[in-house]
Amino acid sequence: MKTVILDFDGTLDKACTTIKMVKETLKEMYAMGVTLALTSKKEQEILENTLDDLNLSNYFSVIVSADNAKTIETDNDMVQVVLDHTDSDPSQVLIVGENTEHIKLGKKAGIKTCAVKNGDNNCDAAGADYVINDIRALLDIV
Repeated sequence: MKTVILDFDGTLDKACTTIKMVKETLKEMYAMGVTLALTSKKEQEILENTLDDLNLSNYFSVIVSADNAKTIETDNDMVQVVLDHTDSDPSQVLIVGENTEHIKLGKKAGIKTCAVKNGDNNCDAAGADYVINDIRALLDIV
């Protein structure tokens, strides 16, 4: 995969591992040349401050936040913003999320999907291309 779209809300912030493991995973994907994008329903400033506090900001090429809602009518448009910003071929894009909505979103956009099980979801029933229990497993996919 050349581009990975990660959901912050419920995925990165509940990645079934320590923030150290999240950072190491992002760092390895970044070093591999994977373009990382982040989506969130949080406001941009709050999200950027959180990423700065966690020392994760420098890994993301594009961030689509609640502030983009004025120009984005549907969640599917969030994926399109990432595709446009990164000039990514959909066949080389993976969306990672913790609920069935992320999987449906990816399928609708024609991109690969990865469900992160965090103990209180059932993404594997949604037809995800990949199902992982730990964010580090992304390294085997990309």
